[in-house]
Amino acid sequence: ACRLFTSETMVKAIKKLEVEIETRRLLVRRDRHLWKDVGERQKVLNWLLSYNPLWLRIGLETVYGELIALESNSDVTGLAIFILNRLLWNPDIAAEYRHPTVPHLYREGHEEALSKFTLKKLLLLVCFLDCAKRSRMIDHDPCLFCKDAEFKASKDLLLAFSRDFLSGEGDLSRHLGFLGLPVSHIQTPLDEFDFAVTNLAVDLQCGIRLVRTMELLTKNWNLSKQLRVPAISRLQKMHNVDIALNVLKERGIHLKDESGASIDSRDIVDRHRERTLALLWKIVFAFQVDVFLNVEQLKEEIEFLKNAHKRKTQLGPLKTFPNCCRIQEDNSSNSSPQSYSENVKLLMAWVNAVCQFYSIKVENFTVCFSDGRVLCHLIHHYHPCYMPLEAVCQRTTQTVECSRTRTVGLNSSSSSSSESDTSLNVMEGMFDESKLFDELLDNERRNFQLINAAVSDLGGIPTMIHHSDMSNTIPDEKVVITYLSFLCSRLLDLRQETRAAQLIQSAWRNYRLKRELKLSQVLSACIQSAFRKFMALKKFRLMNSAVLTIQKHYRASIIGQKQRQEYIQLRNSVVCLQAIWRGKTVRKTIRKKHDLATIIQSYYRMHVHQLKYKKLRQATLVIQKCFRAYFMKKNQRATYLKTKAAVLVLQSAYRGMTVRKQLNKLNKAATTIQAAFKSYLAKKDYKRLRSAAIVVQRHYRAIVHAKCQKQKYLSLKKATVKMQAVYRGVRVRRQVHCMHQAAICIQATFKMYFNFKQRWFRAKMQQKRFRRDYQRIIQLQRVIRGWLNHRNDAAAIIQRNVRRFLACTRRRKFAFGIIKFQALWRGYSWRKNNDTAKTKALRRSLEKANEKSREENKLCNRTAIAIEYLLKYKHLSYILAALKHLEVATRLSLLCCENMAQSRAIFTIFVLIRSCNRSVPCMDVIRYSVHVLLNVSKYERTTQAVYEVENSIDTLLDLLQMYRGKAGDKISEKGGSIFTKTCCLLAILSKDSKRALVRLKSVTCIQSLYKFTARKHKMDAERTLVKQKTNTLSGTSFVPVTPLRIKTVSRIKPDWVLRKDNMQEIVDPLQAILMVMDTLGIACY
Repeated sequence: ACRLFTSETMVKAIKKLEVEIETRRLLVRRDRHLWKDVGERQKVLNWLLSYNPLWLRIGLETVYGELIALESNSDVTGLAIFILNRLLWNPDIAAEYRHPTVPHLYREGHEEALSKFTLKKLLLLVCFLDCAKRSRMIDHDPCLFCKDAEFKASKDLLLAFSRDFLSGEGDLSRHLGFLGLPVSHIQTPLDEFDFAVTNLAVDLQCGIRLVRTMELLTKNWNLSKQLRVPAISRLQKMHNVDIALNVLKERGIHLKDESGASIDSRDIVDRHRERTLALLWKIVFAFQVDVFLNVEQLKEEIEFLKNAHKRKTQLGPLKTFPNCCRIQEDNSSNSSPQSYSENVKLLMAWVNAVCQFYSIKVENFTVCFSDGRVLCHLIHHYHPCYMPLEAVCQRTTQTVECSRTRTVGLNSSSSSSSESDTSLNVMEGMFDESKLFDELLDNERRNFQLINAAVSDLGGIPTMIHHSDMSNTIPDEKVVITYLSFLCSRLLDLRQETRAAQLIQSAWRNYRLKRELKLSQVLSACIQSAFRKFMALKKFRLMNSAVLTIQKHYRASIIGQKQRQEYIQLRNSVVCLQAIWRGKTVRKTIRKKHDLATIIQSYYRMHVHQLKYKKLRQATLVIQKCFRAYFMKKNQRATYLKTKAAVLVLQSAYRGMTVRKQLNKLNKAATTIQAAFKSYLAKKDYKRLRSAAIVVQRHYRAIVHAKCQKQKYLSLKKATVKMQAVYRGVRVRRQVHCMHQAAICIQATFKMYFNFKQRWFRAKMQQKRFRRDYQRIIQLQRVIRGWLNHRNDAAAIIQRNVRRFLACTRRRKFAFGIIKFQALWRGYSWRKNNDTAKTKALRRSLEKANEKSREENKLCNRTAIAIEYLLKYKHLSYILAALKHLEVATRLSLLCCENMAQSRAIFTIFVLIRSCNRSVPCMDVIRYSVHVLLNVSKYERTTQAVYEVENSIDTLLDLLQMYRGKAGDKISEKGGSIFTKTCCLLAILSKDSKRALVRLKSVTCIQSLYKFTARKHKMDAERTLVKQKTNTLSGTSFVPVTPLRIKTVSRIKPDWVLRKDNMQEIVDPLQAILMVMDTLGIACY
């Protein structure tokens, strides 16, 4: 990280950035206070905490050039404190601009300097983390951002920061790119994929984890770009598995199992366990054994061990170990050396080279390792501190002969008297042998415990063996070889630390061996001559000492007699002198003691008198103090009583005034409430009367209009009947006239006389009939002309409306064309002025993506496939994948919601919810199921389909009871999401009065959920207040959030409806349950 930060390109870019900030081309807005404004400070802190704590720690330590004291790499609290104290605040700048006398007051220019410092450090941190992530600084390459972070790209974070805090800055990432600090990292869903393996058959089926394994082993990071994610169909999974298999084939690995059958992608996708395990062993032996072992290094180590053993045998006899003998070979599990690869043979040679120091020979990778002694000796040879030799149990089933079947055969041909003795001895032998066998197995278990403890201290070696899999059985050869490869690689990596000491020891042993060989001959001759000289001197010294002893005793007796006489005379004179001196000193001492006793007595009497005087003086002072205190108390009590009386008068007056003010306020409030209530009643009566009058007027106008229409209809009917009668009469009269003419012609001669007399009468009758017909014809013509005029007016009105509609349509098309042309022109002009290579590349990638889009990726086809999976399959993974597709489809398309309503998918989802428990996979299924039902319910045409499912409301109420979010529950986070989503779904289903809940059981259940949620919210608020008090002492503050009460669910619309008043997602449980109660009209008490 330091090399990357101090590289030449980074240093030049940092200098350019400093120049930009100092020249105020990058400037924080004057109305944004990064330290004073608590909300802005919390926003910046939340943005920075979107990073992975490990990456954030590396970035802060690199940018600031110091180590941060944290409990662990995931200590978010420590990182937040460091950001608040060192990034958003600078003690050095504060000390420079601090006021000399007034605390917490700073001179002019402090805020500008602090803003420049924060801006520089923040931009450096973001750009460095983006560059470090792109350079894969960490081997396992964790995600740069947290999975639940608001931002998943560095550019988005910079855009948000420039939008909210910078002055006159548009695209900040583009500006930084010109300075040499480009940001381009985008965290994809594949980066957040959980690569952990819990089930070999299921987790390796999609092929994603196999490709990730190949990337880590081959360091080829382009393999993941070929993946098809998410892998839902069988073809996608087979494609992903084929990528990993092709990598193995390119490295020359034969993909065949032990029986000779080939391993292909269909076996992995179909969960073939044996071939999946065979593939994993192929990968292990290809990468972790053949590649993981350094052949040259291993050969050098074997040669060094052989030379060291040879030198040790030359220096002295080998150390003997009790019960240490050659390990017996189990013919049933022995593998021929010819079947091993060259690296495995070298591994066996290394083991035997180490075990030579302990007089052990290893012949196979199975039984020889069953007691754990070989592994213990391997670790002891390189690191004796981790594996003391005294702790290794040498008595095992491989070193002590013991019958593992614990049975002894008996001879049936012996006599009855001997049978009882033999049976007793056999039973005792069986008991002793069983006890010995258990002791040996216990020793092997201790050896494996020592191995696991030493391996955990060494690190870098996976825990692959257990005493139950190794002891008293034939171990798996593949497991032993793999474990030995890990152990050998780790020990050889760590041997550099001890190789210097070993080289010094070997050199010293060689030097000592040569020196001892040279000095051995010289020393033997010197020892012989010295021994002869010593014996001669010993005899001479004995004779000389005897003569000297005799002479010494004789001379001593003579001198002793003379000295005794002198001693007696000297002693007598000394005794006289001592008696005179002692008398003088005793008298002098007695005189001195008498003087001292006199002085002590005088001082003691003085001390007694002083004590009496002090006691008397103290008593006088106490009496004076009590007397003065009594008078002072008396005066102060009188003053206190006067003050108390005055205060009581003032308090009574003030309380009366406050009570009167409150009474006035209450009277005014009551008057206002009464006036409002009376106004409300008057308005209610007025609205009721007005609605009644409107209804009466509507009915009266309808009756009048009906009468007019009836009269018009009757008149029209009457005219029509008359016209029909006239027409029929005319036709009949024409026929009769023809008949009359014929009769007249026939009877003309006969009736001539009769007609002549009656001509006048007939003429009169004919004239009268003609006038009547003439009036009828005129009336019929008038009715027909009126009907034709009415039809012409109606046609004119219709034509006028049609012409107006066509004109409006043409005007709308023309306006739409103009708007579209303006939009095209604006887009063209913007692209011409502001288009960049990155934007063009993005546009071309979108066009290519649209061209390469397949029919199966459309929402309708994805919905149909997901519904088919949901109705057909019962496996949890298929159901979860189908629900995820349905959630996306129903959230983005109303046609998908209608297809859901027409199928039996909604009923199946409710059945699935009722069959799930509180496990984590079932919780994922329930969460996506509730998401799908909520998306379908938001669309008004499909809400009824969700409501009409049998026991739907009861299922939702049971779901609320199950996931009401208990305090301390590990699944409260997911459960809370299910709880809030279910509340929203219940509120949407109940917002229609026809579908509202009226059952007493439902109301009681919702009220109990509200009480529980309110109590939990109150407890959380109290904990937040306690936390706020605690954080106030440390310099930070938190404001508890009170949920807003939503009185309607009418603003909950589907996601494809883009309106400003759309309700956002509710995340607070109390707010969600209050929305349900308000929708149903349930009182909160």
